[in-house]
Amino acid sequence: MQINVRLFATLRQIAGWRQQTMELPDGATLSDALAEIDRRFPALNIKSRTFYAAVNQEYAKGPQLLKEGDEVAIFPPVSGGC
Repeated sequence: MQINVRLFATLRQIAGWRQQTMELPDGATLSDALAEIDRRFPALNIKSRTFYAAVNQEYAKGPQLLKEGDEVAIFPPVSGGC
């Protein structure tokens, strides 16, 4: 299956890309997708970072199953505002 991966903020700067399509086996989870991102883009070092992930614009955790065409967004924590 194919999913779309989007990176934000410093993760996007480190990787040098904003969005990519990724091929994963059927039945893959968010954890599987993150492991594949780490394998393909070791400079991101996802395993040792604090980050949030969303699937189709809803916060998600590792065991969530993915399906064809899902959008996985990964972004670091942010703070600020008044």
